[in-house]
Amino acid sequence: MGKLRFFCALLIAKLSIIALKITRHNGTNFPGIVAIRICPNFLEYIELPDKIIGITGTNGKTTCSNLLNDALTFLGEKVLNNSAGSNTITGITTSLINSVNLAGKQSYDTAVFEIDELSSRRIFPFIHIDYLVVTNLSRDSIMRNGHPEYMRSILEANIDKSTRLILNADDLISSLMCPDNSKVYFGIESLDSDKNCCTNLIDDCPICPVCSSKLMYTKNRYSNIGRAYCPNCNFKSFTADYLATDVNIDSMTMNVFLEGENCKFNLFNNGIFNIYNELTLIATLSELNYKVDEIKEAVGSVHITKERLNEFEAGGIKLSSVLCKDRNAYASSRVFEYIEAQPGDKELLLFNNNFQDDATWSENMCWLYDADFELLADDRIKTIVTTGSRGLDFKLRLLSAGVREENIRYVKDPLDCVKELNFTEGETIFLLYGTDPLSPARKVRKILEEHLNRIDKNEKVH
Repeated sequence: MGKLRFFCALLIAKLSIIALKITRHNGTNFPGIVAIRICPNFLEYIELPDKIIGITGTNGKTTCSNLLNDALTFLGEKVLNNSAGSNTITGITTSLINSVNLAGKQSYDTAVFEIDELSSRRIFPFIHIDYLVVTNLSRDSIMRNGHPEYMRSILEANIDKSTRLILNADDLISSLMCPDNSKVYFGIESLDSDKNCCTNLIDDCPICPVCSSKLMYTKNRYSNIGRAYCPNCNFKSFTADYLATDVNIDSMTMNVFLEGENCKFNLFNNGIFNIYNELTLIATLSELNYKVDEIKEAVGSVHITKERLNEFEAGGIKLSSVLCKDRNAYASSRVFEYIEAQPGDKELLLFNNNFQDDATWSENMCWLYDADFELLADDRIKTIVTTGSRGLDFKLRLLSAGVREENIRYVKDPLDCVKELNFTEGETIFLLYGTDPLSPARKVRKILEEHLNRIDKNEKVH
């Protein structure tokens, strides 16, 4: 009866895919929802690819999943992924429905699945992950994810003992997970920007997990990322098997020791978080038994999607749109650090808030006070424009962070933000957008590009 129900669910789910295409709906979750509603243990019956790589973690999992998918495709593998769908059980189920025929026969040998940490408890019991990459575990949306140690406990309770883990040696929270599993670590030896203590508002691992003494740092990048040790016992950060050395932001290169060889790689960009993303890709390809030359070629062939970082320049002004997760203080702080590190004068458009507030739901704004807005109290940042239903909350947070009121502009309509900018030659305009307000952010970016092209042609802007 279970098998019959499975095939009924598969047929109806595939018909729903056809219906969605005819009606021009995306429906990235819908076929999976249908299948699981009809057959709750649908994933127990569907044929899986021979090799499955899972990528999870608070930040970077989408970027790393896309990079790995592109790299493996470049290397000749036919890769199943859920990049067109969600990272929950219904999104992954939809991907699997697309990958089999009506007889349930699988057409892929390899799968790369981005996996939401909370959803792992519904996914891992049905899908055996051969390699699991955990980019990091940090504070996320308090409305959904609570505390990073809570997320770690969910992962640990559901990861199979035979899964090989690829972990961040510089992350004090995720590196401690699943002590009995086979694992390797990646990390960065040192950066010029390293500190000897945490200066961020978020520090989710301040005490030793062994003896509860205060941890000390030989190197701290941000929050709980760095090289820590306990002065009272033998606890210290794990040694990285894949170590990035000689990271040079000027030449945009780094070295990684592979197969007895010190290999040079070009950096995707100069953001610390993207150095970790690139290193994650290198470590994973090595664990999948690719040779050094293959890894070099594959890494050189891929790039970060423009939905994450998109740069444009005209009229002597640079435009940089950057994904800056709304409701995620940790991720937003990383973007603020990136902006602070960039040279020259800047103007900012803050679209990293939820534009969907209505009478029945409202965004919890407490995360603003965990994010390091103090980094934006910089004389080189001439204008900061806030907008949307929570734009005044952002203005209040900026004021409390020390940003001068004359540098802050609030406009209700996002499309009016462009009118508040100065468009000074030599500056960079940063458009920061979250995962919810993508549509208005794209419209504003198009308007900005048109303005810059007009400046380039010496036309009147305002």
